Formats: sequence, structure tokens, C-alpha cells
Amino acid sequence: MISLIAAILTLLSFCGAVVPIPLTGFVCYPTAALFGLAALATGINSLRQIRSSGENGRPFAVIGTAIGTLTAMAVLCIIALGLVFLPQVISFLHQIPTQPSISFPTL
Repeated sequence: MISLIAAILTLLSFCGAVVPIPLTGFVCYPTAALFGLAALATGINSLRQIRSSGENGRPFAVIGTAIGTLTAMAVLCIIALGLVFLPQVISFLHQIPTQPSISFPTL
């Protein structure tokens, strides 16, 4: 059940990161990554416990494991894309003028 809760929190964090409110991505993406790893770890642990003891709750553990795995893969893709595009972002930032280039006529 804990892996399902962590999976739901992961999805909410990812959805909250795309809300057009400034700086939500800086908070929500790392939070989603942490919740995703928690869902993955608790889901795998739950599946092992269910297999050995025969308890109920296998669908919840599978959902937590699946969402945790997808989250881990998404985070790795985001990191890879960030590393690929980092040189382009840096060169773009160097091209932005630091002072306005507007000249006013003198009277």
C-alpha cells in the first residue's frame, strides 16, 4: 500500500511540475524523483514479501513498482537531455546582451 501511495505522490509531483507557476519545476521534479524511487523500492520489497508470505496487495505493489520504474527512467532521460543541451544553453546565455543597446537621441 505504501508503494501505491508513493506512486500517486510521484504522479502528482510530476503533474505539479508542469503547472505554469514560476519555480515549481525546481521543487516538483526532485520531489517526484524521490517519491518514484520510494515507490520502486517499496514495490519491490512488497512483491518479495507477498511472494514469500502469500499476503494480498500484489496489484498495489505492481503499480508502485511500475510507476517507480517509469519515474526512474524519466529522470534519467531528463538528466541526459539536460547534459546534451547544456552547451547550447550556455552559448545562448552568452549571446544575450548585458546592457540595453537602445540609444536615445540627444536634444
